[in-house]
Amino acid sequence: MERKLKFVELKFSRITPQEAMDLQYKLSVNPATYRVFINGYSKTGMIIFDEEKLSKEKLLEMLSALNPQIIEEKEISIEELVTSSMSWKNVMGEVLSE
Repeated sequence: MERKLKFVELKFSRITPQEAMDLQYKLSVNPATYRVFINGYSKTGMIIFDEEKLSKEKLLEMLSALNPQIIEEKEISIEELVTSSMSWKNVMGEVLSE
């Protein structure tokens, strides 16, 4: 059985750039998270995590002081995560589509 990861895109009603940086570090050292990006200027964030190790409810509880709102949520495979992380993916896609 292929492991599925949870992708969550968030909008924060209040977060400062310093809080975003601290939160991004805190989440990035958590072994349940695969990708974390928190932007304190646009008040948005993206987290990819293993829901078997960290439930969505627990994650939202950790973020509750920042009033997060889920914008998008979906399951992705580890293969999709790796493919989307490859820097050459977009270049090769353009070359192959020509």
